Amino acid sequence: MTNTRGSCTCRTLILFAALSAIFNSAISCQPFISSIFGCDSSKVTNDVRPNFIIILADDMGWGDLGANWNPDGMVSDTPYMDKIAADGIRFTDFHSGASVCSPSRAALLTGRLGKRTGVIHNFGKGAEGGLPLNETTFAETFRAAGYKTGMVGKWHLGTKGLYHPYNRGFDFYFGLPYSNDMGCMDDPGGNLPACPACPKDNSTLLDEAVFKAPSGCDMKLAVPLYNNTSVIEQPVNQTTLTARYTDRATAFIKQSAAEKQPFVLYVAFAHMHVPLIYNRTKFGNKSLSRGMYGDVLREMDYAVADIVSAVQDVSVDKNTLIWFSSDNGPWELKCNFGGSIGPYVGGWQKEQGGGGSSGKQTVWEGGHRVPSFAYWPGRIKPGQVDDSILSALDIYPTMASIANVNMPTYRKYDGVDVSEVLFSGKKIRNRSLFHPNSGAFGSYGNFDGVRINGTYKAIFESGGSPECGGNTGTSASHNPPLIFDIFNDIRELSPLDNTSATYAKVMSTLKTVLSDIDLDINKDNTTVVDYNTSSDDWPCCDSKHVVCRCQN
Repeated sequence: MTNTRGSCTCRTLILFAALSAIFNSAISCQPFISSIFGCDSSKVTNDVRPNFIIILADDMGWGDLGANWNPDGMVSDTPYMDKIAADGIRFTDFHSGASVCSPSRAALLTGRLGKRTGVIHNFGKGAEGGLPLNETTFAETFRAAGYKTGMVGKWHLGTKGLYHPYNRGFDFYFGLPYSNDMGCMDDPGGNLPACPACPKDNSTLLDEAVFKAPSGCDMKLAVPLYNNTSVIEQPVNQTTLTARYTDRATAFIKQSAAEKQPFVLYVAFAHMHVPLIYNRTKFGNKSLSRGMYGDVLREMDYAVADIVSAVQDVSVDKNTLIWFSSDNGPWELKCNFGGSIGPYVGGWQKEQGGGGSSGKQTVWEGGHRVPSFAYWPGRIKPGQVDDSILSALDIYPTMASIANVNMPTYRKYDGVDVSEVLFSGKKIRNRSLFHPNSGAFGSYGNFDGVRINGTYKAIFESGGSPECGGNTGTSASHNPPLIFDIFNDIRELSPLDNTSATYAKVMSTLKTVLSDIDLDINKDNTTVVDYNTSSDDWPCCDSKHVVCRCQN
């Protein structure tokens, strides 16, 4: 005879346990439950997991942060960022994942280099593709884990369909789809060459006989501003953009805190990319030494202060990691409208390579060594200046480790968990980093710069990127590579003698490092990116108007 009472009791206990698990998971919104049942994040309450704010500048050089570089006693144009860097940990050997926009942003969001993701150069404004859909952003990972996610600012990883940031893990998006020079503006701002304002009537629109713009000035489409998936302003008013970015970011922080829900916020400023456009009434002539560029730095510094203040105002500062960096080094071609590489001048390129840039687009230190600091009162010991060899690739794995969130396991990562550097004073120096070719000379994505076990750096391709004045220097391949003792020669001026015993020893290590990374990538899940563009895919709020003109 079957004991139906006992069987029923057992089933009741199992059901009760399952319901309890689901109820408890609704509070923490764990990944396993979220993947099965979904998670209504608006109902998550009393979740005290840590928050994360990633702030990314555009084309800001290592020497633009006053705490890093203050030659000749210049007055810093980043006083607030200097202060919170001093109240946290400032990194002096921190690198972007590439030295140009799209690849560096893909590296930050995925923890993977372009040879894995396929993102090896910039996307055009009519991109049919974007960051491949089988790549996972930190926003997707954290949203699946019950976090509220938001993005404010520049995306530059595709906007068509599922490539749009609103479809890549962010609960809301407000910003520019790509760089702020990829189209015209009513206020052209500071640039070299100086660009005209957008056409306002059909008589001047794209008529070469009537309307001519300097090379590099894109007059066919105005720069758009997105709110989620809709273009709400075109051309965007960039004089008020930074203030609006700040308002959206602080509102997101306050709403998340009111809902007692953990959050990830990614703020990607248009500053310091040209054209330099800002609130001149408030910040004009504020810089004592760097003119318009310094004024724009001060506006961004003020915005960072507002974001940090919002975290403090809602009393979540003790539970929030704020990490600041830049997507790549400064654009030297823009002269006084570009930033500072500090001491990382790429001396060999300047003196023996016939000139040319050692900043953005290059594998010289000035191209990818960027300002960075992390701030978390009560968790990160203040006053630290750390020379660990770190990368933007490390941010995603470190966030996941701190929050105890699982990253996808069916792929490999180039970034590592550096939480012990943040919290325990650990140093990471014996590490190799791979700097992909970002357009200066050679093939996109190739590892033309390699940091070898921290101390040394090999360069396989040099030249090709223009400096102020337009000189690109001599483009050259180096086989065997130039190898610099980067610790003792930060100017990258004097390569090792390639007949020396030291050079031979470093070359032996380099061959092993390159062989290992090639084998690792060949065994990994990698992607080929669709870089096709079409004018049919230009973001446009109203095609019946000149350059898609609309107001917010």
